[in-house]
Amino acid sequence: MSVPAPRSPPLGALYQGVRYENGRWPLWRWDRNVRYLVKSLVHRRTPWTCDDRRHHAAARAYLAGGAWRRSVRDPRRVLAGGDLMWIRQGFRDALAPPLAARVAAADLALVNLETPMVPERPVPRLVYETLHYNCPPDYLDAFRSDRPRVISLCNNHAIDQGVDGLRRTRETVLGLGLSALGGLHDLSIGLTAMTYGVNHLEGAPPAGVPVERLGDPAHEPDWARLAALIDAARRAGPDLVVLLAHWGFEYEYWPASLQRVHALRLIELGVDVILGSSPHVLQPVEVISIDGADAACPTQAHRGGPPRFGLIAWSLGNLATIMPTLPCRVGALLEIDLGRDARGVPAFGALHAVPTVSGRGLGAHWLDGATLPATDPSAELAHARAMLGPLL
Repeated sequence: MSVPAPRSPPLGALYQGVRYENGRWPLWRWDRNVRYLVKSLVHRRTPWTCDDRRHHAAARAYLAGGAWRRSVRDPRRVLAGGDLMWIRQGFRDALAPPLAARVAAADLALVNLETPMVPERPVPRLVYETLHYNCPPDYLDAFRSDRPRVISLCNNHAIDQGVDGLRRTRETVLGLGLSALGGLHDLSIGLTAMTYGVNHLEGAPPAGVPVERLGDPAHEPDWARLAALIDAARRAGPDLVVLLAHWGFEYEYWPASLQRVHALRLIELGVDVILGSSPHVLQPVEVISIDGADAACPTQAHRGGPPRFGLIAWSLGNLATIMPTLPCRVGALLEIDLGRDARGVPAFGALHAVPTVSGRGLGAHWLDGATLPATDPSAELAHARAMLGPLL
């Protein structure tokens, strides 16, 4: 099965390689700002190398084949979303009822909140809001539940309202009854998170917001620190470790080669599931064979232990956003049916993606054609199928 690969836009070399994440520049650098603005509107649509393209084609075919599925007893559903961005209005009804129902039905739900939540500091209307994100507590109404709900604050907008704003955001999230760790029936799950960078940062990152530049050729990750984070998560949840990774490069549909290398090392250090956000567009979902679970799987990891499968959702896109381009408006909720196989080892019984679409004042809707406003969702659905076809 081939990977859809539209031709790159004309003059793509002038803007596709510019990455704000790898070397931020002052606003007066209009040349770089223009290149990055073009990239945000005309995205990087093809893998960077022939090797990347071959790998993703093989990974997509393996995912579609279903050899990773296992018969699991008493499966529980884990649901993961991408970025909840600042949306200017409609916070209370950010998720349309069918999507809110999918979240409510999950045994465990996880999402990245890419905006501070400090109720007494509304964003003024006449400011450049990208530098001053903030949202009201009712933005998370759909995630309030007596079941475990995990909200990651590890992202580049973590201190848009200052370090004190980050502290207040955490207090507000915990005050809503949302948690930082959760169990799943007879499975114990350890959670950790990291971000590629933090805006406005001067000096060391705030405590509790690990910054690691995974995929950056100019900065080797602190593997000792990452191993310690993963070990701590394993102690909290010895059955399964989930990493919420705010990583990758904006407006690119495919993870770069070095990011794939670093992700494999995370798996070998003990991570079982990586749930990615930050690129603001959908990227593929990939199954990993760990310790010989299936020799036919394109990606093999070795760390010692019983054979099992791992999972990487490279980017789940935006769950809610005001970004204007179609790929930025299309996201997905990833549903993972998780249980123990006949050996008692955690395994995936099923994987399913619920494609979503959002926009200015629209909120997030399920791309089933029936719950959308009076618009034709065919283009959005085509894009979701191109990126996540085997899971739809």
